[in-house]
Amino acid sequence: MISVRENTPVPSYMPFPRFLMETPFFFLSAEAKLLYVLMLDRTSISRENGYYDRNGNVKIFFTVEEVRQKLHKGKNRSITVIRELEGCGLITRVKRGQGRPAVITLNYPEDVRFIKRESA
Repeated sequence: MISVRENTPVPSYMPFPRFLMETPFFFLSAEAKLLYVLMLDRTSISRENGYYDRNGNVKIFFTVEEVRQKLHKGKNRSITVIRELEGCGLITRVKRGQGRPAVITLNYPEDVRFIKRESA
């Protein structure tokens, strides 16, 4: 193990949105919050690669099997976690038929605060 010191490099990480710790999202399961963070990371990759739907929303594909593997949960629990995010409006899924992964778009609450990026 390495102690974090003044010059210790920061390991790769994923941002955790603060709104997930506030009402009404505070009551989401830990798995749902983790899955949202994983989907948010996937969204940034999809944006860089130009994966958009007809409405201009960034689209991602995250199958139930991928959720199972990432969360180390069974199929039923993975489906429940996906539905948890869908039920509170944090994701929108559009099913595409048997054997094809659903198209997922991520949503933010209307009152979310964003990080101000410095211009280059």
